[in-house]
Amino acid sequence: MLFRSEILEVAALFRAKVVDVAHDTLVIEFTGNESKIGAFLDLIAPYGILETARTGTVALSRGLKKAAK
Repeated sequence: MLFRSEILEVAALFRAKVVDVAHDTLVIEFTGNESKIGAFLDLIAPYGILETARTGTVALSRGLKKAAK
């Protein structure tokens, strides 16, 4: 991948996490509000985006609390 270092720099600026690296692809995990995600995608779009997945708002419990049955 010719532009790997540039993509990694953009990912670092947005505090994104690289979760998988292959010869010609990267998988990047990124969280943020809609405008931050849009700005990130706009910056990396020229390098080629094969796929995106958005989950929307997610809530997770923290600590030792157990989920109600």
